[in-house]
Amino acid sequence: MNKRIVVVGGVAAGATAAAKARRTNEQAEIVLVEAGPYMSFANCGLPYYVGGEIPRRDDLFVTNPRRFGRRYKVEVRLNAEVVSISRGRRSVELRGESGAAEALGYDRLVLATGAVPIRPAIEGLADCANLFFCRTVPDADAMVTRIEELAPGRAKTAESRGAGPSDPRALIIGGGYVGLECAEQLLARGFKVTVVELLGQLMSSLDPEMAQPLQQALTEAGAEIILNDGVTKLTGGDLPGPTAVLRSGRQVPFDLAILAVGVKPNVALAKAAGLELGPTGAIAVDTYQRSSDPAIYAAGDNCQSVFLPTGKAVNIPLAGPAIKQGRTAGANTALDLMAAPDDDPRRLTFAGVLGTAVVRVCGKVAGGTGLSERAARREGLDVGVSYAFGSNHATYYPRAEYMLVKTIYRPADGRLLGAQVAGGEGVDKRLDVFAAAIHGGLTVEDLEQLDLCYAPPFGSARDAASLAGLVAANARRGIAPAIGPAQLLQEMEGEHPPIVLDVRTPGEYRRENIPGALNLPVDALRERIQEVPADRPVVLQCNVGYRSYIAQQILRNHGRRNVRNLLGGYVLFHPVREMKHREG
Repeated sequence: MNKRIVVVGGVAAGATAAAKARRTNEQAEIVLVEAGPYMSFANCGLPYYVGGEIPRRDDLFVTNPRRFGRRYKVEVRLNAEVVSISRGRRSVELRGESGAAEALGYDRLVLATGAVPIRPAIEGLADCANLFFCRTVPDADAMVTRIEELAPGRAKTAESRGAGPSDPRALIIGGGYVGLECAEQLLARGFKVTVVELLGQLMSSLDPEMAQPLQQALTEAGAEIILNDGVTKLTGGDLPGPTAVLRSGRQVPFDLAILAVGVKPNVALAKAAGLELGPTGAIAVDTYQRSSDPAIYAAGDNCQSVFLPTGKAVNIPLAGPAIKQGRTAGANTALDLMAAPDDDPRRLTFAGVLGTAVVRVCGKVAGGTGLSERAARREGLDVGVSYAFGSNHATYYPRAEYMLVKTIYRPADGRLLGAQVAGGEGVDKRLDVFAAAIHGGLTVEDLEQLDLCYAPPFGSARDAASLAGLVAANARRGIAPAIGPAQLLQEMEGEHPPIVLDVRTPGEYRRENIPGALNLPVDALRERIQEVPADRPVVLQCNVGYRSYIAQQILRNHGRRNVRNLLGGYVLFHPVREMKHREG
């Protein structure tokens, strides 16, 4: 009798594990068990289907049970829930649609049970008929039905979004990836959208100044954003229809609400079976994806990984890592049944994650990879931070857009630890460059030297990612000492504030400036250098940091050393100052 691999969970990690197991071992019996009615669906695409950007429901499905089963010789069982694991007998108990129990033996088991939505302690949550999640196809189907009741037809144009008092109202609880994607899509469907976020910013995985463009884009598109507040109660009552009562006492009526405050690893089966859970609350696995029981593997959102910049355990629920983990688990379970040793070259290992992710919100794009500055400082790490503005392609080519690149690195050796990028077209490309560089252990000097492709429609001769490396490398060399906007604000409030020297044109200075800044255009600096005080520290500032860098080099070449360049210039300083004012 052939040995059997049972895979529990049929989405990204589970389907990948079953397929890889078959490609590795043609003799094994493979059974894929999925608790829901669908397998291998694109849950990351659900918000875009809900909004109509993905027009066909069938496009959400990577494959179907019949095609998958035939191609990979895998028995697929849908609507079959694994309710328990008997490690001693090496069997799982299944319950199908009829409710009848069945014991299914395994020689190797892969747990790919994913994650479940976090359900905060909100009064009335369980009884709210118009509250939805966005995790599964049935979730999306229910939302689409409700949306068509409220706003039938195709998407509105950008000019007509949120235009009328009769437009339906959508409440988004949570300002992370899924919440923002749903907000964007519902705006396109003609809803008045309110986003409520418990924290003081959207996209908490990003540093505040890098998430600010998303908030601005969402606001300009017509959404209302409520920060530092949370939903405590959902009610119908005497209020105008379903209403969310916030911690502040504010009431937000809605016709449709989406709960998107995050997910947690689905480890109920593993915990009940006595498998070791890690410090993240997810299943602890080794680099082969083996759990504490060598006959049981885990892959996807239910297990933890190594965070490459720190070496610590994390649980980051993203599709890319889930597929890699599934592939690793599938190969290794198949090789186990062939009695292959651990040093067999066909065995796979999973190195770890960077958490690389990106989101688009109403035309703006932002994302990150590796450590954020906030996370790095929370870890107690000594980090260097730099900002650079670069364009998505040659500036003389039509429709060039600037993007802001933030680089986090180790000052001692320049090793890259993380990066964040905010802008429009091309943000994802630069994040991928940074992800590859961090994974490869590159330094900011290496980044400066990368030979990236260039043609006017695709990039610049000095790419935005390479420019970011140059700025950070110049700071490490001591050529261009720099200061960020948050640090400048702090120093300006101190007993001995630096002199801020605005090197833009007088017209630019008159339109907007940093309070108290002096104006001395860079092109007149050499002739008027005696006007720059020599006995006090000076911070040079322009719009984005390039002209002030030139001014800094002029001053340094004339013997001035206590001069720093304001990274990101006024363009970054202004929103950071506004955020600080709101916080204060």
